[in-house]
Amino acid sequence: MQRRKRTRQVDSYVDAQRLTRLAADLVKIPSVTGEEKAVGEFLADELRAAGLQVRTMGEDASRPNVVARLKGTEGRPVLIFNGHIDVVPPGDEKLWSYSPFAGTVENGKLLGRGSCDMKTGIAAMIEAVRAVQESGQCIRGDIVLECVVDEERGGYKGTKYVTDHGVTGDYCINCDGGDLMVGICSKGDYGVELTTIGKAAHASAPERGVNAIHQMIRLADEVRRIPRRNTWHRRRHRLVGPPLINISVIEGGLQRNMVPDRCSMIIDRRTVPSTETMDDARNEIRKVIEDEKKRDPLLRVELREIIDVDAYEVSEGEPVVQALLIAGKKVLGKRPRFTGCKGFTDGHWLTVNHGIPCATFGGLGGGVHGVDEYADLKSFVDSAKVYAHAAVALTR
Repeated sequence: MQRRKRTRQVDSYVDAQRLTRLAADLVKIPSVTGEEKAVGEFLADELRAAGLQVRTMGEDASRPNVVARLKGTEGRPVLIFNGHIDVVPPGDEKLWSYSPFAGTVENGKLLGRGSCDMKTGIAAMIEAVRAVQESGQCIRGDIVLECVVDEERGGYKGTKYVTDHGVTGDYCINCDGGDLMVGICSKGDYGVELTTIGKAAHASAPERGVNAIHQMIRLADEVRRIPRRNTWHRRRHRLVGPPLINISVIEGGLQRNMVPDRCSMIIDRRTVPSTETMDDARNEIRKVIEDEKKRDPLLRVELREIIDVDAYEVSEGEPVVQALLIAGKKVLGKRPRFTGCKGFTDGHWLTVNHGIPCATFGGLGGGVHGVDEYADLKSFVDSAKVYAHAAVALTR
């Protein structure tokens, strides 16, 4: 591949105005999870116009994952930039100080739903690749951009689909936030719904029924005791803290004068890397059910798994981590600190399922998954510069 002679550092080719314009255009296209088609098509056109090889792929044509590739001279090693194009709903728009999909730029911030999580990150990784192109860098390996759907629901139809269908590499940088720190680990998420099956009866004769809500109350009490019973304080991780469990939803009963015959409870269980497994989370909840069945022979429980996202951690010595540290010092003037994600990113699909070491890096913002979301534009411009340096270092 022919490249013109490089005369300046690659980060000097990052165009802040171009990045801001693209990020604002992306925010203006609503893309709540399940409705990503319009923003996917927009990005596919944008990336083709930038001269990249582009293809769309996915289970459903209405939810396209956009994969773009900048070819190097030899095709290896391959660096993946990963980011998601879906966003959570804005909720009650009357609570916002500005329209959530206006894409307004004000006082150095991009305002709107998805601005920080993570359309400015998408714009930053695209701008980084443009900087590599325009700087005339001669790269040996390929750079792949993954703009994926479905991350907010676990990434099954996004990053999992893309990697399972052959889009793999040697390293990955996930661009989903990070406060200009290098993320080397992430919590996992196990979501499960329990439903107690009782027997309906008139409320004046409760002995003729089985109260599913009363049974669920006892289960919920035991779920809340799981951390102490299983000594979770010994599982605390230095970057992401302890495991967490949260009862998120309880629903049951039909009306006042009936013994309820059904009650459901949704549990959100966050796992930590290195000190526990997803099976630990499963078994702790199943043991609660088994113990309660011994106490109450009438207890019937249905269990439905909702989400199963592994925790993961990569070594500080991984080349992708070291490249981000070195690039961060060049751009920011100091070595970035390490961090971990207390939620989850799509990084686990690459690291756990395909052995591709993944580190996160991104800019600052606020209001994520809440009202008045915003992205600090300078921090994302700096992120793009870090990405550009790291990309050159990892593909030479």
